[in-house]
Amino acid sequence: MSSGNEVVIVGAGVTGCSIAYHLAKRGITATIIDRESIAARASGKSWAMCPYPPTNLLFDIFPPDHLFHMPEGSVRHFLDLFYITYRRLPDVAMEICEKGFADPWLHELPWFWLALSEDEEDFYKNVVITRLDSEGWYEHSWVDAAGVKAMFPDINPEVRGGIAFPCKQFEPYRYVMGLAQIAEQMGATFREGDVVGFRHQGSKIASVTLASGTEVEADVVVLAMGPWIPQGSSWLGKEMHIVINRDQCLRVQVPNPFPNYGLLAGDTTILPQANGELILGHEANDLHTDTENPLITADFKTTMLEEAINLLPSLGEAKLVEHRGDFECWSPPPRPIQPVLGRFPNWDNAYVAARIGLGQSMSLGVGQCMAELILGEGTSPIQIRNMMEVLSPAALQ
Repeated sequence: MSSGNEVVIVGAGVTGCSIAYHLAKRGITATIIDRESIAARASGKSWAMCPYPPTNLLFDIFPPDHLFHMPEGSVRHFLDLFYITYRRLPDVAMEICEKGFADPWLHELPWFWLALSEDEEDFYKNVVITRLDSEGWYEHSWVDAAGVKAMFPDINPEVRGGIAFPCKQFEPYRYVMGLAQIAEQMGATFREGDVVGFRHQGSKIASVTLASGTEVEADVVVLAMGPWIPQGSSWLGKEMHIVINRDQCLRVQVPNPFPNYGLLAGDTTILPQANGELILGHEANDLHTDTENPLITADFKTTMLEEAINLLPSLGEAKLVEHRGDFECWSPPPRPIQPVLGRFPNWDNAYVAARIGLGQSMSLGVGQCMAELILGEGTSPIQIRNMMEVLSPAALQ
């Protein structure tokens, strides 16, 4: 940071905007460059939920073919990214509103994991709840079939009950724009441009090169490029391999007020929004490496509506408002949701924040930790410093 130039962040999704926001809070302005606009891709089109963080402890008990399955013991290294975001979201959402920007519609609601069979009921009661209880977590409870039916009279009769977890839901585009606008208000600059490489002096990047030929000088460069990180990292001499999940959801209107409860049944998620609409999502294991595939598909819309109506027949009266989706960037198996955060190997001033498949749920944690790492403040708690060592790009070597 000695020359007085700015930090340059490549990518204006939720990760890049959160890093810019946290740097601005520490008095450091950043230039954020994106070939499109703020939150134009996955960050503005996701389900935008931040569930009870300890549910992420359960990734290692899911079946191996489940999208979120991870090897035992591999999750804990970055749980603080979820904790930080979950705890801070209400304050940040309030700050966005108080500064006069668009309300991100943050609200809290119970999220029910519904059991549709005796085996699922046994799994939830005797594996999931037992695991959480044994580790001292208490903000969850079992609700029997009668209790669920009292909330949703037309619920599928196969539902045998469910675990209720706390959850936060918000509208992603409004949230990311709020982070960006606060950062901009404090001196950050956003510009459109297609980054095509870097000019460097030895092991230090001197500037970011755009397709137009323009060079943007910087003391620090941060790659927050989502699915396009393989290209960006290849300019630094080490291509970062990824897998991509095509994530889609439907936004619908319902004729009658919907109870303020989220539902998960199988791979189907129903989340009420603060404006009265619903998000219908499906945890599709749609992993591939091609960013040219269609962002949304007609088959998904049909399947999602059928699954939602099968769970709650009253949703047959819902009106489709938006079918949206985009690509999420994940780590290759066997740890698909382990992010990579830190300084890029062999470079003095190049940093990367990548493979963050659950970007909204970790956004404030990632932004805070990356800002502290870039500034070298040394103020992070010891567990976060240990976590960043595990997630460092150097660990990929």
